[in-house]
Parts: sequence; structure tokens; C-alpha cells
Amino acid sequence: MSEHAGQAGQQRRKESAYGRRRPRHPLPADTLAPEMSLAPGGNGAHTGAHPHSQPDQPRHGPVEAPIASGAPSQQSSELTAQQTCVQRLRAFGETVAQIGDGLGLTAERLAAGESPDRLELTATLAIDDLLDRSDTLLGQVDNWFTTLGDDLALDLELTGLDPDAASVTAALRAGRSIRAALAAFVSEAHTIAETQGPDVGVDLRLTIGKTLALAETRALSASRPEWLGQPEALALTTCAVFYHVAAWNRLIALGTIPLWERRGLARIDGRAFVVVCDAPGYLAGVALEVIGADDAQPMAQAIPWLTISRAAWRRFVERDMQMRRLRAEEGNWAGAPHALTSERLHAHLRRPGLETTAQRLATMQAGLAAAYLANSVEGTFDSEALTLRFAGARPAICKLPLRLGADTDMSALSEGALAHLAAWAYRDGVPDKLAIARECLGAELSAGAQVTLAQLEQVAPQALEAAKANFTLYIRHNTAQYFTLRAAAQDAVATYSETVRKAVSDLTGDVVDNTYRTLGLLVAAVIADLLEPSVSLVLLRIALVISVAYIALLIGVVLRARWDRFTLEKAALRERLDNMPELTATERGRLLQPTEQADAHFRRYFRQSVMVYSALGALGALAFILLWTPLASGLIGAAHK
Repeated sequence: MSEHAGQAGQQRRKESAYGRRRPRHPLPADTLAPEMSLAPGGNGAHTGAHPHSQPDQPRHGPVEAPIASGAPSQQSSELTAQQTCVQRLRAFGETVAQIGDGLGLTAERLAAGESPDRLELTATLAIDDLLDRSDTLLGQVDNWFTTLGDDLALDLELTGLDPDAASVTAALRAGRSIRAALAAFVSEAHTIAETQGPDVGVDLRLTIGKTLALAETRALSASRPEWLGQPEALALTTCAVFYHVAAWNRLIALGTIPLWERRGLARIDGRAFVVVCDAPGYLAGVALEVIGADDAQPMAQAIPWLTISRAAWRRFVERDMQMRRLRAEEGNWAGAPHALTSERLHAHLRRPGLETTAQRLATMQAGLAAAYLANSVEGTFDSEALTLRFAGARPAICKLPLRLGADTDMSALSEGALAHLAAWAYRDGVPDKLAIARECLGAELSAGAQVTLAQLEQVAPQALEAAKANFTLYIRHNTAQYFTLRAAAQDAVATYSETVRKAVSDLTGDVVDNTYRTLGLLVAAVIADLLEPSVSLVLLRIALVISVAYIALLIGVVLRARWDRFTLEKAALRERLDNMPELTATERGRLLQPTEQADAHFRRYFRQSVMVYSALGALGALAFILLWTPLASGLIGAAHK
């Protein structure tokens, strides 16, 4: 870095043309404070304005957004709020780019030092390079801090000084005499350069936070006219901002999924809203939106927001929950993401400019969908790749890289065939659909082959069509089986009801027969008494004993056997229906309704039979007791006389 900076500084000294270098992202004239038009203490040659803007033009002030004539006041207010937020976010990105130009840092170097929280990096400049840039730095540094405020911190220190020399540093912070501190540092650097030569270097540490940018991002999200702009939806939205689209694109890879979940970009009950300051475009999805602030169109018209209702969001959350639950039940992936699913990465371009981001999201979505469709997944997000194994006796294997390389063919994955197959397989949370999709995808691959993600994407359309056809056949087969089972269940219920009715008929017939038998026995005893009076008392006692014993036998054995048979047949019917899982519990309950009437019919006549037998037994027992009393002898003697 030092060698490169030194060569650049020598070249600029030869040309004396640094002041003619045009910054890559010049700030608009209204982004800087009016008081920076002329730097205090300067000679009029170094102004706070951009080198190519008019010196007397203010750099920062209220943004006046154009309002279309005849538009409703509410829509105009929303459009003005959006324009203001987008303009300020764009100014943040241009200021960061201007800082990079002023310090000799490339956009790639700045993007490499940017994280979701801040941009932070250290670099070393040759002292000649710093001196060549000093005029521009002094003219722009106040503007940087005016725009970024406390989010910007710049520390400078000379290195390579003589051992006995005092350290020369400058800590530039908002709220201090920034230009004066930088001018003093430049003056010291110039003096040391004259005495020690170009071997002295300048260490710089640049830190750019995102507090102001995040506030504007939240305000932009809240300016939406539909439900996603309401407090309820804003509470579910995680906002993020990136000064460089390259820094955001670097996060779009399977290996960064843990970071997505830690930062809230992917959470079970939420969505993400991302703004990139140095790119145009709008990429919209239910759970992820990416908008570019470096776009002239939002300045003239409203952003074409993706409209999502509360009901649509709830349906999405339910489908997402079903997908995670089915993956946990039917998958074999120990390190699966906690919240992120392939459905959450679905987004489409509604305004051009983020094509690279869209391709990287499609690639990440395809990889996650392939992992969801694989029969087993091995590896962690800390490794270089995941190993996916697909269905079959000799499963095909895919080594899924977790980071996108420069040679990754993302265009082959832009159609989203794997994502469509995964969405179909996991829709409704039905394990059978997932099993069929996995079998069909495995059947499209060569047994034991090593395949790439692009090859999986290529065969996914055929696998989806095959899965739909097989699922239709599966449904038809199960439908025929269902009606067959239901007919068998209906026959079983009808047979059971007929058996119960026959049991009631047999039960009542037995009651009548047994009653006649008991009465016949008593009549026979009476007739015997008339024919042979000497044995009448003994005969009556024996007859009553036999009658009571017979009735006890009927109650204790015959009736109990009939009741046990009834309960066993009832349990057998329920067990038979329970062994038909194709029938739902509601269907089984409906089929059993006729049996409830038959069961009530049997219970009623069974109770009546028990009552009749009990009454006969009680009368016989009472008569038997009376035959052992003096009253019985008197009655019999009176009857003989």
C-alpha cells in the first residue's frame, strides 16, 4: 500500500493535476452545510464545496421534493418523505465514496472493510501522497463530518519518525475543530517530510458508523403507504444499510446464514429491509426487500413498493413454520438453519439495478432448496462445503460450496427451478409430497454420481413434473383405497348392527321361554301335590330350589355371556375402524353413529331381562323361605281339606 501510494504521489507531483481529478461520486450541491462554502481561516482557494461545484452554492439544506400537481396531499407527503430519505441515504453513500477518493482508498478496499454494523479499516499512505492530497482533504473534511456526524472517526499518525522525535497524530471527530486539527497535522507532516524525506508514512484508521443511515432506513420503511409501513409491521422488520453494494453482496452466500440469523436478517417472525447507498434498483420479496438509494427515479416518482396485507403475511408465516417443522421431522440435517428457509430468499426485481444481488440471492436460494430436498446433509457452515446425498440405493452426491467464487455460474440458477420444487414439496406440510419429490429428484440423477448445484437445477423441472404426476397417481390410488375401506367399514357397521338386533331378539325370546319354564315347574309341583298330598311340601321346596338355581344360572352365566359377547363385538368393531388410518376420526365417528342406537336398544332390553329374571328369582326365594314357616303347613293342610 505504501509503495503504491508513493508512486501515485510522485506521478501527481509531476503532473500537478490532483485538483483536476474528478471524484467518482460527486455530492449534490444541496448536501453540505451553507457555512462550509468558505473554509474558515482559508485564503479563498479551498472551499467546503466540491471542486467542480459553484463556490457560492450551499451544500446542505432542506430538500425540496417535487410534488406533482393535482396529487392528493397524503400521497404527496408520502412521496416527499420517501424522496427525502432516499436523497439522504444517497448522500451518505456519496460521502463515503468521496472519503475513499480523498484518502486514496479504492471502493473495493472500502467494501472489504464494511460489516453490517460499520465500515472500519486501517491503511498506510506515503507522506508525499498525503501532502499531495492535503488541499482536497482540507476542503472536504468539514463536509464529511457535517454529513456523517458522530458516525465518522478518522485517526492519522506519522510513522517512521526519528527515535527522538515527538509523535504526530490527529484524531478527527465531530464537534471539534476538524479542519484546524487536520491543517496542523499536514503542517507537521510537511516539516518532517522536508527533514526526513519520503520514508515517513501515515497510518490512518477510518471508522464510519451507521447510526444516521439506519435512522433514515427506518424512516424510509415507515414512509410506505400500506400495511408494511404500519407500526405492527415495522416491529417485525429488521433494517440494515450498506454504503457499498459489494459489502452486501458478500453476505449473500450459504456460509453467512449464521450471521443472517444473528443480525436478525432472517428470523422466524420477522422480515428484513436492506438499503444499499451506492446502487440503484429495487428487489422485493415477502420476507426480504433490497432497495438502492443511488437512483434518480425515486426523486421523481414513488417507489413501486410490493404490497403485502396482514393476512398475506400471516399465511406466509404459517407456510414458513410448516416448512421448518417438516424439515425437522423428515430431514437429516443436524446443523440446519434455525429460521432461514428458501422461501424467505425469494425476491424479484421491480426496478433495475440490482441484478447481481438478485443472481446471488437466487444462487443462495437454490443451494438452500437443494439442502432441504436432500435425504441427508453433512457438514457445518464453518466448513468449505456441505455434502448432500439424494435418494436411491446408490445416492448421488453434491458438494455444495458455502461461498460463491468468481467462477460460479449464477446465471444457470436464476430460473429458480430447485426453489419451485422445494416450495411444492413442502407446501401444506405433507410428508408424502416431500418423499415423492425426493424420490423423483433422485431418479433424475445418475446413481452414485457427483453432481453440481447447476446440474441439480437443470434436472429440477423434470423432477417437479414427475413429482406432480406421481402425487396425482398416489392420490388416485389412495382415493380408491379410501372408498374401498369406507365401504368395508360401512359393511362392518351394518353387520354389527344386525348382530345386535338378533342378540336382542334372542335375549327377549329366552326371557319368555325361561319364564314359561319356571311357571311350568311350579304348576307341575302343584299338580303333584294334588295327586300325592303326602309329599307336597317337600316337592314344593325342591321345585323352588330348582327354580331359584335355574334363574341364578341364567343371570350369572347366560346373561353375562351375552353381555361379554356384546362388549367384545363392539370393541372389535372399533378396533377394525381404528386400523383404517385412511379414515379420519370424524369419518369414523360418523360411521359409528348407527351403532349407538343399536347399542342403546340392546342395553335397554338387557336391563329389562335382568329385571325379569331378578324378579322371578326373588319371588322363588321368598316362596322357598315361606315353605319353612308354620304358615306353609297350615296353608297346605287347609288346601287338602
